[in-house]
Parts: sequence; structure tokens; C-alpha cells
Amino acid sequence: MTPPLARAAAALIALIAFASIYGQLLIMGAQPELGSVLARLWVLVRFFTILTNGVTGIAFALIALGRRPGDGWLAGIVLSIAMVGGIYHTLLVPDTPLTGPDFWTDLGYHTLVPLGAVLWWLIWGGKALSLRMLPVWLIWPVAYCLYALVRGQSDGIYPYFFLDLGQYGVAQVALNIVGLCVAFALGGLVLLGIARLMRGLDPDQRRPSPPAL
Repeated sequence: MTPPLARAAAALIALIAFASIYGQLLIMGAQPELGSVLARLWVLVRFFTILTNGVTGIAFALIALGRRPGDGWLAGIVLSIAMVGGIYHTLLVPDTPLTGPDFWTDLGYHTLVPLGAVLWWLIWGGKALSLRMLPVWLIWPVAYCLYALVRGQSDGIYPYFFLDLGQYGVAQVALNIVGLCVAFALGGLVLLGIARLMRGLDPDQRRPSPPAL
């Protein structure tokens, strides 16, 4: 059973994720061509950051409600949202600092949610993980890249510079995606290493890893 404090913390993470996305929807409403909510949502779901924050928000809302995902699924979500924060702060931070509402929404889904999810997992997350889960965790970023490329080909808009076929061409973009997968795999290995270490320190966690997610 998930402790009450863990459920409260999970609820806070979910709230920040959903509030950040909702705040971005409100900000976009100032653009005349994005007057409808559906038009704004269609723009937002182009981005890995938004999609992953949405998935993270749902996962932690379920935890807050007492319906905890399996260890493997939750670790995969935590890995993805951690990569959102890591990639943003190393590659995508805008040259001009954000201000006002943009600052707060950006802080939410690029910093607070990733940091909160990782800390929650470190404290309360199940550590029954195995190496066989790593390929499954890579499905999400690969599927997203394919989706982003299909959308980019249809309207010429690519959400991230490293996926821009018009600028870099097929070969370079393919290499960029491979590099992204390598980064995810390395992050996954770090997660597995931490889980193994913490299982060794905690007698309650010393049980065989399950065969599936």
C-alpha cells in the first residue's frame, strides 16, 4: 500500500504537470489563429515535453488515487520525464530568459515535474527492475520521433531542431534519433543501477525482478 505522504506528493506532481499544460493552453489563447481549445491542443501535442508531462501527470494521479502502476511502467515514465528535463536544460534552453506566465509553465514541465518524479521514485518507487525492461522503455521516444517526423512532413513544422529533415536531411536526423536512443539507454542503465543498489540496501526490496512490466 502506498503511504499517505507518498500519495500526497504524487498528487502534487500530477497537479503541477496538469497546471503547466493548462497554463500553456491559456497563454496560447492570446493568438487569434488558436482561438479554439482543440487548435491549441493540436499544437501542444506536437511536443515530447507536453506528451510526457501528460503521461506523467496521469501516472502520478493514479498513484494519488491508490492505483499504482507496475515498477517497470513507472520507472519508464520517470526515465522519460527525467530526459525531458535533462535534454531541455542541456540543449534547448532559450537564449532569452522567459518571463511572466511563460516562465512558470516552463518551470513546471521542464524542471519541477521531472525533479519531483525522480525524487518520488527514489524515495517510494518500486525498485524491482531488470535489464529486459530497457528495450521497452525506448519504445516511447522512438514512437514519438516517428510521429514528429510524420507531422513535420505533412506541415513542414518540426518541434525540435534535431528532427528537422529540411535542415539536416534523412541521414543526419536518423543519426540524431540514434543518439537520442543512446542517451535514453544510458539513462535507463543509470536507473537500473540505482534500483539495484537500493535493493541491496533495503531488505524489503530484495526480491527477484518480475519477468514483465
